[in-house]
Amino acid sequence: MKVNQNMPDTLYIRVRNEILKMIIERNIGANELLPSEGEIAELCGVSKMTSKLALNSLVDEQIVYRIPRRGSFLKDVDINKIRSMVDTKNNSTIAIGKTNFLALIIPKLDSYISNIVKGIEKAAKDNNFHVVVKFSNGMSEQEEQILSELSKISEIKGVILFPGDNNTCGIELLQYKVRNYPLVMIDRVFKEIEFDSIYHDHFQGAKDAVNYLLDKGHSKIGFISKSISNVTSREERYQGYISAMMESNKRVKSEYVQIDDELISSEALRSYLTKNDTISAVFCADDYIATNMYYAAEWLGKKIPEDLSIIGFTDNEILEFLPLKMTTVRQPVEELCTKAVEILINKITDSDASTQTIKIKTEVIERSSVAPFISSN
Repeated sequence: MKVNQNMPDTLYIRVRNEILKMIIERNIGANELLPSEGEIAELCGVSKMTSKLALNSLVDEQIVYRIPRRGSFLKDVDINKIRSMVDTKNNSTIAIGKTNFLALIIPKLDSYISNIVKGIEKAAKDNNFHVVVKFSNGMSEQEEQILSELSKISEIKGVILFPGDNNTCGIELLQYKVRNYPLVMIDRVFKEIEFDSIYHDHFQGAKDAVNYLLDKGHSKIGFISKSISNVTSREERYQGYISAMMESNKRVKSEYVQIDDELISSEALRSYLTKNDTISAVFCADDYIATNMYYAAEWLGKKIPEDLSIIGFTDNEILEFLPLKMTTVRQPVEELCTKAVEILINKITDSDASTQTIKIKTEVIERSSVAPFISSN
């Protein structure tokens, strides 16, 4: 990660410049301790990650050396060399990072994605970046157009993309990969091309949910989802369901599984429950379906959870409007957002950084919509 005066004016380079100024102004000598990452972050108004990147760049330039658990020290370097390295074009303090922007592309704005927007904005602000939010409406053509427009705006240093349901790599997204433009994908993984991706472990989350039902004595467990075609999150939830059932030697009847965008309305779910009146529990691939399932069962006179146990996925705020508290799988948002911004800024400051794929662990939130199965025989 070599730094030179011709590199783009990124935040950590400005911090590096401030550290060089500190060395000169404080007359720090060879082998003397430099301010800590935390002290530099506070002085410059940046995150510890940014100050760490700045110090690491000076290590690469043979100006600083670091000793674990002790700190960073100045090497025996001619002070004139340090003076020559200071970027005289930037004499202001580091707190001026107001022209740096990140873009966040989202398909829609529900309570879950709203929390992601808030989390991304907070994490970006902690690193002196502002966030521009763009809506794709889940349409791949609009997503591609937004990506094209953003790549032409010099103030935008990187993009965080929450893809719509059509998870295929378009031409503009492919160009981002070819140009090594800083981009991080959240909540999705593209199979054909590797991008930096941060997403929740949908497979394990679904498997944990079904195992939770199995532990309660349920064996005839249904699965309801929107179409899983080209949507890795839904596909992984389905695979998690299948894996849990097979490992427990439970039969998965085809009629227990309903995967169709058109068959998740309350009316369609009433028909599903009527045809499959022997099932005792249903795992719904998202909380909206779980909510519709609750009202479909209620319309048929089924009591939740006595007659039918239901578990959802996401821990969406829509569950707060149900008469009972719905058991669901929670997708922690804060960690997702923090890591997405962290990896994106790392990519901005170091274009050679390796591509990362990170899974965020989910957790089953036990509430009132699941009860132990009691056989009527």
